[in-house]
Amino acid sequence: MRIALVTETFYPAVDSTTTTLKATADRLVDLGHTVRILAPGPGLASYRGCEVVRVRPLEPTGGQIRAAIDGFEPDLVHAVSPRFVGRKALKHARRTGVPTLVVEQSPILDLAADYWRAKVAERADTLLVTAPWMVGRVAELGADAALWQPGVDPLAFTPRLRDPWLYDSWSRARSKDGPQVVVGYVGSLHKRNGVRRLADLAALQGVRLVVIGDGPERDWLERRLPAARFTGPLHTGDLTVALPTLDVLFHPGEHETDCHALREAAASGVPVVAPRSGGAADVVRHLETGVLYDPADHRDLRRAVAAVAGDRHRGLLGQAARTHVARRTWVDAVDELVGSYYRGSTTTSPLLGGNRNDVTVEPSRRRRADGSLTRTV
Repeated sequence: MRIALVTETFYPAVDSTTTTLKATADRLVDLGHTVRILAPGPGLASYRGCEVVRVRPLEPTGGQIRAAIDGFEPDLVHAVSPRFVGRKALKHARRTGVPTLVVEQSPILDLAADYWRAKVAERADTLLVTAPWMVGRVAELGADAALWQPGVDPLAFTPRLRDPWLYDSWSRARSKDGPQVVVGYVGSLHKRNGVRRLADLAALQGVRLVVIGDGPERDWLERRLPAARFTGPLHTGDLTVALPTLDVLFHPGEHETDCHALREAAASGVPVVAPRSGGAADVVRHLETGVLYDPADHRDLRRAVAAVAGDRHRGLLGQAARTHVARRTWVDAVDELVGSYYRGSTTTSPLLGGNRNDVTVEPSRRRRADGSLTRTV
């Protein structure tokens, strides 16, 4: 198949969308599919032999996207959390009869719900979300979505990469009081992720906070957590060492969707403390692979982190966490995507709230099974 992957962020960005897109592109290339990536510029122009078409910011966006899609003649346009670039790609694909698939891994905010439904859901032949709670959220908006959950790379994220020298530094092992328990956070420092709740852990005795990521809340957090270590964002190679070097991962986001950090920490053998809400409740098994706390009770948050940090046998939670998440690798996830959803999108193309026959479709050139081209409508 010829697949156009459309994204709002890609390398050199470090975020959850890039994680999903990279893993998807890697597996598609390994399976022998032809891939073109459409992403905002600037950035690298190729990835693993795939052309990366960069949308130039100072030129009309629509024309660039139309040229990138028409010049590639894809069998499928696959958009990840479509916003500015993705919405225009979906619009053009719908107009020209190219099947579309959307993986939505961002929470749908109330103020943007109607706009999202009109510009994303109603333009997608197949709509997937990455957490069970999002299926219900999409249904509330009058649309239909299937659940497709991300995977993890247990070969990249493994306890074997724990770094003793780095751990000694983070835990202040050579201080007069001896090493502290290293509790980490990984993710963007935006208020929507609940990161201000990290300040609730400032008074915990025997705990050293390590904050991995960046964002507008960093200054606020640094003022309230003077003893914490702020690393800034880390690329995947560094993160594969940083995560297993933690003792506990704490993530306060109440509306998590893809839960990459939670899965990667678990694969690294690190127990996770997270709220009993959003996608975290489907990744963390309470008292088996980590602890889920009541997000409405600030005392419960501190009790949960303190309990795991103070448990000398917390390594057993980490072992169970790795066993649990390693059951679904990125190979499993993308193979399911191709086998269950790609082929369905390119054969039936059901529309939310309508039918492809109701749409005026411009002629487009489609590729036969033998590789030759034919003009269809």
